[in-house]
Parts: sequence; C-alpha cells; structure tokens
Amino acid sequence: MLRTALAASLLASLAAALGLGCTTTTVLDDPDPKGCPPGHGCPMVGCACNDGSVVLDSTCELGKCLAAEKVCNDRCADYDGAKSAFATDDDQVPVPDCDTFCTRLEINGCGHGCDTLFSQCKTPSKCGPTAASFWQCVTEDAVITCDADGARVVGCDASEYGVCE
Repeated sequence: MLRTALAASLLASLAAALGLGCTTTTVLDDPDPKGCPPGHGCPMVGCACNDGSVVLDSTCELGKCLAAEKVCNDRCADYDGAKSAFATDDDQVPVPDCDTFCTRLEINGCGHGCDTLFSQCKTPSKCGPTAASFWQCVTEDAVITCDADGARVVGCDASEYGVCE
C-alpha cells in the first residue's frame, strides 16, 4: 500500500515538473497567428467551392486586407478549387439571425465563433431573396465545420448565395 502511494506521488510530481498537470493545460483553439484583431476593417468573404461547399472567412491576414479571390483560391484548394466569391464591404457584417449563426459556429467546434469572420454583426436593412435564402439555410440546415479559422458550410446551394445590406 505504501509502495503504491509512493509511486502515485512520484508520478504526480513528475507530471507537474514536466508541465502535464491540469493547471498548465494548453488551449488548442488559439486564434490564427495570421489573423487580425477585432476592428481590422477587412471584409468577410464567402468562397463557393467547386465541391458545392461555401467557406466563410475574413480577408484580413497579418494586418492586411487580401483580395477575396486570393483568399478563396487558398480556402477552396482542398475542395476542388474556387468557383466564385462574394465579400462584404468591411468587417461589420449584416447577417440575418446573427446570434443563431454565431451560436451554431461555436456548437460545431469553432471555438472563437464569429470573431474569426468579422468584428461586428449588424442587422441587415435589406436582404434580397437569394441572400436571404442562403443565410436561412446556413442558420437552419447547413452542416458547419471549422476550416483554417474560417467556417465551411455544406448543404446550402452554393450557386444561391450573397450578402445582405
């Protein structure tokens, strides 16, 4: 009994010395090191990939706004390439039912949720039928997964997407 207690104590001490204790747990969902802080001003981009999925991401990388096409070529490389792209005007994005969208991102494993896509969500003043249909699908029916600090949306018609105003 004493021998077992001593062995357990020795293992616990060794784990603590090596940084394996519970107090030094590493967070695995750190923000993208190339990402930008809130308020960066760069648009959110939607990339329709040739496999039918849509990848949503920020165009901001290392403090600079990249062209939507460049971001989409990179984000869709593993999904049969980029078909088309749409982008918002800046990092304040009009998304219908934004709270539900952001909650779905977090529930589906995107630890930082909407913070990786845009700085602020705002209520749309106008949303055409194509954009409204796309965002309704995203918030209600899509399969959402994290993808390189963006969000990959599967199950919504990639030819019917858009941005609200």
